[in-house]
Amino acid sequence: MAGNRSQTDPHRASRQANIDSAIASVRLEGLEPTDAALAIFDRYVDGEISIEEMGAQIRALNARALNVRESRPIPVPGD
Repeated sequence: MAGNRSQTDPHRASRQANIDSAIASVRLEGLEPTDAALAIFDRYVDGEISIEEMGAQIRALNARALNVRESRPIPVPGD
């Protein structure tokens, strides 16, 4: 079905190019998108969600990841 959608959606190639550019930028910073983020990007490229929905989902994903990191104790040397 996704292959069919790519043939009928004239904006898919543009969305894919935007995502490819964003991922390349992140990788230049030495980071790698998570599988969860890549799945959200795929849904955007496929036209299942809007750019606003993608942004909201990525922000929520990042907030959850930050909360997990902040809930862990911070080791203090000498403890």
